[in-house]
Amino acid sequence: MKKYQLSDQSRTLISPQGESITLFQIRALAHFGSVCAGQLGGWVEGPDNLSQQGSAWLEEQVEVFGGAQVSGDAQILGLSRLTGKLNVTASARVKDCQIDGPALISGEAQLYDTRIIACLGFTADPDQILTVSGNAHIRRSLLAHQVCVCGHAYIDFGFLEHRACVSGYAIIQGNDNCNVWLCDNTSVSDHARIVAGQDPDAIPVLRGRARVADYAVVEGNCVLSGCVALLDYANLHGGPVVLCDHVTVRGHGRIAGNVRLENATELRDNACIETWDNETVLLRDSKILTGDQRITRASPFLPFEC
Repeated sequence: MKKYQLSDQSRTLISPQGESITLFQIRALAHFGSVCAGQLGGWVEGPDNLSQQGSAWLEEQVEVFGGAQVSGDAQILGLSRLTGKLNVTASARVKDCQIDGPALISGEAQLYDTRIIACLGFTADPDQILTVSGNAHIRRSLLAHQVCVCGHAYIDFGFLEHRACVSGYAIIQGNDNCNVWLCDNTSVSDHARIVAGQDPDAIPVLRGRARVADYAVVEGNCVLSGCVALLDYANLHGGPVVLCDHVTVRGHGRIAGNVRLENATELRDNACIETWDNETVLLRDSKILTGDQRITRASPFLPFEC
């Protein structure tokens, strides 16, 4: 038995490729979920855009066309527009989002006021599509290319591109002034947190193969570039902090202020580097701080390209 039909109401729009597309408003034929028989829903190009099975539904202003498919118990709400080779399924909830596939939104993922521009060919895996799954919760963010968000990850004011991955219970928290930028093959996992500050330059940036895991925290103007790892309870508070090229901070290692580490430098245990005012610290070339070692003095700061 069909749960909906295409009504006689239609509208025409122009696709991103400049093509004219006719959409038809759907009308429920039966009671299912919170939908009543006769209720008008969103707009589709054809019956392939919304499954007749399950309780999946589109609110009245939603538009779904192209190769986009909504199935399972997914709910598409608000002013959402879905297109491309996109599948929104299971119990996913999407509100006020624009999503261009190829992408898969599944599980109990929730997306609000978010823009997704997915495309292939930006990583070594040419077939990997953008995915949002599990109990991921995303708000006011931009996701692009072949990003992966899964587990119980929470993202607000994030900018993720290429093959960046956020998983576990990780938190990406930007704000009205600054977002958090993850690109390349970076990953944030477990209970790690990346938090933007309120100043205009307090934007955390992860690129290359930077990895933040366990209970590590990155806050404010911090740049992690290359094979950088923050593990255990590592804590960065930018002013700015720049970690570049095989740097590891683990244990309860802490860095705050204007600090730059590069070339196989490592902080372990309770090691700490702090600066104040206009002071700077630069460590390079296989330096290792362990135990309760602490650096608070200024050192020569030499500009260079990572």
